[in-house]
Amino acid sequence: MMHGGQVSNTGIDPAAVALERGIDARPASAHPAADASEAVDVWQRDDVVLVQDWIGNLGGAEMVLRELASLFPRAPILTLFAMPDTVRHLGIDPGRVRQSYLGRLPSPNRLRKLLVPWFADAVQTLDVGDAALIVSSSHVVAKSVPHRSYQRHIAYMHTPARYAHDLMPEYLKQVPAPLRLWMRRVLRDLAIWDVATANRVAHFVANSRAVAERIWRLYRRRASVIHPPVDVASIPCRTAATGDYYIALSRLVAQKRIDVAVRAAARLRRRLLVLGEGPERRKLEELVRAEGATQLVEFMGRVPDAEKYQLLGGARALLFPGEEDFGIVGVEALAAGTPVIAYGRAGMLDVVGARHRPLLAGPPSREPGGVLFAHQTADSMMAAVAAFEEGPARAPAALRELALRFSVARFRQRFLGVAHRTMDDERGPSHANIGAP
Repeated sequence: MMHGGQVSNTGIDPAAVALERGIDARPASAHPAADASEAVDVWQRDDVVLVQDWIGNLGGAEMVLRELASLFPRAPILTLFAMPDTVRHLGIDPGRVRQSYLGRLPSPNRLRKLLVPWFADAVQTLDVGDAALIVSSSHVVAKSVPHRSYQRHIAYMHTPARYAHDLMPEYLKQVPAPLRLWMRRVLRDLAIWDVATANRVAHFVANSRAVAERIWRLYRRRASVIHPPVDVASIPCRTAATGDYYIALSRLVAQKRIDVAVRAAARLRRRLLVLGEGPERRKLEELVRAEGATQLVEFMGRVPDAEKYQLLGGARALLFPGEEDFGIVGVEALAAGTPVIAYGRAGMLDVVGARHRPLLAGPPSREPGGVLFAHQTADSMMAAVAAFEEGPARAPAALRELALRFSVARFRQRFLGVAHRTMDDERGPSHANIGAP
């Protein structure tokens, strides 16, 4: 961490260190705005522009945009393209949304993997006008929107563009072989441009400690940590005894590694409910049959939120085998009074209250919100389940207290504070929040 004004190699802003320690050490009631009902002001001036990569299917980035659009109610929203149904679902006036030329394509959200070569060009056609403050919500190119030197820019980073950096090899596997050489050059150019345009940002805000470290590694810039907002108040906390099942909740795609949870449950002869849909469902069902666990593992598809929260509240624990930049479903489980058994990487370290860096080896680690395991394998998860079952029971109320760290009100209060501090910084954008090795 940081001492004596020095910046650590984690890249986390010194102002975030006290917050980080507070998250680990204090009950949620001790935090400002821990109560989701607490009123939070909004930015009343009309000198702000919001920038979003795109507005696609409902996900974590869209939930953040909803709160930003509410915090800055007069701000237009610039984006590469937008799905009208999602805009309406978020309660955003469609008249606020201004799209790039990619928005004129038919169904651009379905084509977005094919549109990657045009992302950098398209974002540079977005005109922020003479806004005093630019707020971007970025996991690809929104943080690189061009603007004048006197304009302040806060970039809320879900992650840097990983398929142009550390995940390039995995991304290229999905590209048809004849196009891989060309796409590799496209991604290499995107990576260089992505790093170069980091200087356009006055203040980086990361959605987890892991993302803050990634920002430091790529851009050599410090970042505050403000976790994404989760509507904890809408999730009932269980009061009855738990059921006899574990639960996994995810889109059924390869990178979520639900196969690890299926294998672990099958070999331990534990009941598992799998909520979610996706292209991997058929393979996972075949895996269940191969493991002889058709009476143990049940695929329930997508379910309404009320049923999802009821099932989460009745589970022994949430099984979370993937590596996520944050992991909202983990917070939802804690809010329902259910512990989390998770792969000890990235955002789940924050969710379960771990004070340490990624768990790279060794036995499972018991944490305030559950248990972490070191390897993305069935054996490692099985050891974590065994450690969980042998350990003391966790009180649902205590788990919900952990979830309150991620409340909507807390997000709104902290982000508004960053906006005011950024605008009050008399040194200007070129000096704000710049780290030093």
